[in-house]
Amino acid sequence: MNRFNRKTLAGLMIMIMAILSIFRGLVDFPGEQAVEVLAGTAGWIAGILLFVDAPRTLKIQAGILILLGLALSTFAITQGQSLDWFLLATLNTALLSMIAAVGFLRLVTLPREDAAPSLPRGPAAFFRTMLGLSFSSSITNISAPIVVCDRIHATEPINRYMASCSTRVFCGAASWSPFYGAMAVVFTYSPDANLLWLIFAGIPLCIAGLIYVCSTAWRFHRGELSNFVGYPIHGRDVRIPLVLICISLAGYLLLEGSSILAIIASCALIVTVATLLLRHGLPSTVFQMGGFIAEGLPRMVNELTLFLSAGVLAVGIIALLEVDLIPFQITSYSTVTIVAVLIGMVVVSALGIHPVIQIASLAPVLLESSPNPNLIGATWLFAWHLGTCSSYLSGTNLVFQGRYNIPSWRIAMDNWPYAVTLAAFGSIWLLILNHYLPAFQ
Repeated sequence: MNRFNRKTLAGLMIMIMAILSIFRGLVDFPGEQAVEVLAGTAGWIAGILLFVDAPRTLKIQAGILILLGLALSTFAITQGQSLDWFLLATLNTALLSMIAAVGFLRLVTLPREDAAPSLPRGPAAFFRTMLGLSFSSSITNISAPIVVCDRIHATEPINRYMASCSTRVFCGAASWSPFYGAMAVVFTYSPDANLLWLIFAGIPLCIAGLIYVCSTAWRFHRGELSNFVGYPIHGRDVRIPLVLICISLAGYLLLEGSSILAIIASCALIVTVATLLLRHGLPSTVFQMGGFIAEGLPRMVNELTLFLSAGVLAVGIIALLEVDLIPFQITSYSTVTIVAVLIGMVVVSALGIHPVIQIASLAPVLLESSPNPNLIGATWLFAWHLGTCSSYLSGTNLVFQGRYNIPSWRIAMDNWPYAVTLAAFGSIWLLILNHYLPAFQ
């Protein structure tokens, strides 16, 4: 099977996974577990087909996670514990389906090329670019900083400072955006969390990050700001994201009992198809959607590899917990635990362990103490935000290394002061939420 056919087949499997998962999340019907297994199987087939395309470091990391998960599961079986095969096949299916569906938004929501011969310059251009990047990233994820920085790079090479600012702002949207993989992970491992409360908790940390970026730029990098080349993000660039957020929240409120991941995924597909139809008509819409299935969805190889392997580890840990062989237990999710989990996850992320792996590993242990789902969810979102920008192995920093030849470890080190400052702010904010708001107690 040649490369094109292999990737096309993988894209079709991802699309089948997404459609089945959305249908299962929105509708209750007999045989729903069989549909979940079919969706999970399609995801695993896609992951296997695309594994050869994963970066070498990710292959090694995934191999270790899978072997460790299988070893834990095998040991649990020898102790008389049966393995949850259904969970193994389906654990992260809804998460991956949402990421796949949101990926289609790139067809309609990426910032448009501006017709002006030159880009805006100066401090005002920097502030507008950071604000626009934060908002657009919350919808289109890594596509937004790539488009913005590529356009700037064509006029003036992206330097370390611009790279570090862009990664901070991009990762900051993970604190609250329902369209990030971070939110999908939270609802996978803490399904009782409330989306509106998580957004409420996360926006202040995102705003604090923007304030940090802009204030430190004005205080310590004023010389660079005077000649900064910005990106013109206009009002038309945020119309579709605003519509998408509104209908997703409306769906969340109206479709009570439905999976929030399925609601977000279905809204993303509906908005994409409707916008393409209005802009280009039916033939072009079919062509663009088909092209993205064949070429765009296979680019999920990193997410597929990481989340599927993390799921294997999580199932192994769950099996081991059920035979009571892990002595480490948390009896209550106290104020000390809140701060320890947040800071600990940021530190471990800086060492190279992705937050999704940490969440999959910690969830079985932390959930034993029956923590408030909104509080644990907000903690994980904050850790994702700060951990991904400060890790030399995060996909965000590796993208900037590959495109602009800036070593990822340098970007990560530049972001450590930001991560430390925001971790302190995030810890205080979580404690305030826990102390004063019943939704987080």
